Amino acid sequence: MSDALYDPARALEDAAAMPGVRPVRLHRIGLPLFAVEIDALIDDRQPYDLLDRFVGRAIAEAELRTVPEIAGFLGLDEVMVDRVLRFLSGVGHVVSRPDGTVALTDLGARSVRDDTRYVSKRDRQKLYFDGVLGEPLPAAYYGRKVVVWDAAQAVEQQWHRLMTHACAFHNDALTRLAARPDRRDFNIPDELREVAFSSSGHAYLPCYLLRTETPRGPSLLAYSAVSESHDEHLEKLCRGWPALTAILNTGDSDDVRAEFGPWLDKRDIDPSRLSWTADGTLRLTLSPADFTAGGRKGIFSIVRLGSYITPRSHVLQLWCDDPDFRRQAVLERALTRVTASRDIEPAEAEAFLSRLCTQLETEPLSLDDLRRHAHKTGHFLLPL
Repeated sequence: MSDALYDPARALEDAAAMPGVRPVRLHRIGLPLFAVEIDALIDDRQPYDLLDRFVGRAIAEAELRTVPEIAGFLGLDEVMVDRVLRFLSGVGHVVSRPDGTVALTDLGARSVRDDTRYVSKRDRQKLYFDGVLGEPLPAAYYGRKVVVWDAAQAVEQQWHRLMTHACAFHNDALTRLAARPDRRDFNIPDELREVAFSSSGHAYLPCYLLRTETPRGPSLLAYSAVSESHDEHLEKLCRGWPALTAILNTGDSDDVRAEFGPWLDKRDIDPSRLSWTADGTLRLTLSPADFTAGGRKGIFSIVRLGSYITPRSHVLQLWCDDPDFRRQAVLERALTRVTASRDIEPAEAEAFLSRLCTQLETEPLSLDDLRRHAHKTGHFLLPL
């Protein structure tokens, strides 16, 4: 099974870019959900046949009510009109009255008004409710990029810790949702009618929970495939979930050298290179020779300098004490970003460059510095 989320480094970079925010630990979890299958009526749009349209308009606009009236008005055979009326009655557009007249239903009147044939049909749809409070997920969680695991898929994957459902699903949650005026915001279109519960099962939403330190104290950020940045909806949900705090405080050891031991051994890195900064950031300090540039052999690419990694849950920043090499890394990372984004605006590139200078603790660099670096390294046509 492929990873359901992007590289966690993206979430760490986003958090580190926030003023005063320092990422400390990252946890991969499967947020518990209820996958609820509903049964409903929906009006399917179909092409209007010519005779259906004219007969419908004759009833709606000319106020004709009998077969002879409609046939005479349209210049058609009465048998043909009767056949059309029978079909329209079968799809719910026309009703016959005891006095022999006909009338349009609401569905038929709407079809005439919109010049499209609506045909009601039964439809099944899946809705998601969180497993913490039992509330519906907003429509954004049904996006194309968002992966939701069913129970079997969740067990099969190995990266994300599956959280236990904190509540039971109550059928009245669907009833309450269907009655809400803003239900479209929770993926129930207004076109759905007679919404009814069919079945439910457990599901899981993969996400990252990032514990941070801020000037106001410890905080929590959540990341999912819904947004390019942190997920405020999940954050509110998780911050009000007492059981989650205990889960996040267990697992990895506070002895970071022991935690990172196998990872460091595999790369032949001395654990003494791990250190804490004055503000509490855990860093792995390497020499310029430990980074690669231009495909030369080494441990990490130069564009990884200053970035964050999470072999376990502790967040580790790759570092080098050489300020000139860090300056080169800023320019390389900015160049990679600019050349990969052909439509990037100068202001956006400048903001990214400024953020990198802060992150890697270098003197300020300008777009002119980046252009000179690009020219020096053979990138003559920057989109700036």
